[in-house]
Amino acid sequence: MFSFKRSLGVPVGGYSRVRSRPIVTFTLIIVNTAIYFITSYQNLFMEISDYWVNLGGFVPSLITIPTQFYRILSSMFLHANLFHIIFNMYFLYLFGRAVEEALGGGRFLALYLASGIFASIFHTAFSFIGGYPAYLIPAIGASGAISGVLGAYLLLYPGTSLIMGWWFFPFPFFIRLKAVYYLIFWFATQVIYGYLQAAGSTAVFAHAGGFIAGIALLPMVTDRDRLLQLRLTSRISPPYYLIFAPVMKSTGLDRTAKVIISIVLASLLIGASYASTGLADPGDVKSTSVQYTCGGASYIDYVGFQLPKIDEVISAISFDATRILLNRLYAAGLLYDATKANRELTIIGETFKVPVAIKISGSIISTEVNITINNFTGIYDADGFLKRGEGDIATQAVSFQVAYGPGYNPYPVISYKPISYKFSVESQTVKLANLTQYTALTSLAVTATAIAVILTKDKELTIIGEEPTFYEPYFGLPV
Repeated sequence: MFSFKRSLGVPVGGYSRVRSRPIVTFTLIIVNTAIYFITSYQNLFMEISDYWVNLGGFVPSLITIPTQFYRILSSMFLHANLFHIIFNMYFLYLFGRAVEEALGGGRFLALYLASGIFASIFHTAFSFIGGYPAYLIPAIGASGAISGVLGAYLLLYPGTSLIMGWWFFPFPFFIRLKAVYYLIFWFATQVIYGYLQAAGSTAVFAHAGGFIAGIALLPMVTDRDRLLQLRLTSRISPPYYLIFAPVMKSTGLDRTAKVIISIVLASLLIGASYASTGLADPGDVKSTSVQYTCGGASYIDYVGFQLPKIDEVISAISFDATRILLNRLYAAGLLYDATKANRELTIIGETFKVPVAIKISGSIISTEVNITINNFTGIYDADGFLKRGEGDIATQAVSFQVAYGPGYNPYPVISYKPISYKFSVESQTVKLANLTQYTALTSLAVTATAIAVILTKDKELTIIGEEPTFYEPYFGLPV
C-alpha cells in the first residue's frame, strides 16, 4: 500500500510551521510504530505475521457480521512490512502536523478515524471491479485514514509548495510543486489504477475513499475562529519557502484545479451509481469463522468461500494450521457436500483415508492421509455448506521434499506428522450484490458532498490558497 507513493516521488518539504505541538499526530505515529513492532517481531520486524493479518485485517465480506466490526478500526493500525509503515508514517508526519494545527487535536483525530472508516466503505463498494476474491482479501494499513488528512490538506493549504524527490541512482531529482497539483495528481492516479486494476494488491479505492472523506468532512470538523486566526497569521508572516505570494484575499482553489478534481470525483460518482443499482453482482460468499485448538495453542481465522470453488480458496490460505484443518474437513465431505443440504449430521469414532494433493514446482503430487473423527456434529444450509459445526479430529500433516537420485533425477520424499484439532466452524451466506449496493450508496453520498465542498466551500476553508502573484522567497528566519 506504499508503492504508489514511491512511484509518484516523495514530497520532502511543505507547510510545517506548526505553532502548537502536534500531539495527536505524534501519538498516532508512536502507536502505529509500536503495533508494527508487536505484530512483526516473529518475522524479525521485516513484515507482519499472518496471524495478525487474519485477526485484524479488514475483509469486505465480513462487514455484515456485528462481531467483526472491530476490523474497520484494527486494520488502520496494522502494516504489511517495514516500507509500508515507514512511508505511511512519513506522510502522516509531513501532512498531519499542519492539518492538526488547523483543526485542533480532537477534531483532527475525528477526521483521521472517520476517513479510515469511509476508506473501508469505499473499498467494499468498489470491490466488484476485482470480482469475488476482492471481497475475501484482508486489507491493512493507515493509508485510508492518512488519505483523509491529504484531502483536508488540499483544501487548507493548496498554495503551499512541496519539494518532490525521485531517486534515480546515483542522482536524486527534485522539483518544487504546489501542494494542490501534487495531491490532485496523486488522487487521480489512485482512481485510474483502481479502474484499470493496475494496482496489484494495493487497495487504491480505499485511498480514494479516505481522500474524499477528508474533503467532505472538513467543513464539519473545522473551528472557524481557529481557521480565521491561522489565516490572518499566515498573511502577516508568510512562510518563507512559498513560491506564491499571499494576498489579502484568499482565493481558495483555482478553476483548473476545481475542474480536474471534479472530473475525477464524477468518475467515482459513476462507479458508485452503477454499484448502487445492484447490477454489480459478484455472487454469494460463505463467510466462515474457524476457531480451533492445535498443538496446545488456540487460533481464530476467517475465510470466505464461493461455491463450488472450495479448493481454490483452501489452497490460497497462508496459515498452515487453518489450511490443513479445512482441507481435511472438505476432503471428508464435512465442510461442503450438496447432498447434505438442510441436514444435521453426527459422527463418532470413524477413521478413513482422504486424498491430499500438493503442488510443487508446477507438478501436483497426490497422496492419502488418515483422518479419525473422534466426534463431530454439524448443521448444513440449503446449499450443503456447513453452517455450524464442532468436533475433534486427528489427522496427518504432509510435507514434501525434493531429493535427487542417480543422474540427478528429482523425486519426492513424503513425510507424515500427526496433528489433532478441536474446532468449531460457523458460516453465513453474504450476498455480495447487497453488500456492494449499500456501501455504494454511502460512497455516492460522500462523493457528492465532496464535490459540493470543492465547488462552494474552498474559499472559506483555505488558509493558504492558490495565488497568482510570484515573488522572491524571503530567506530570513520566519517569525
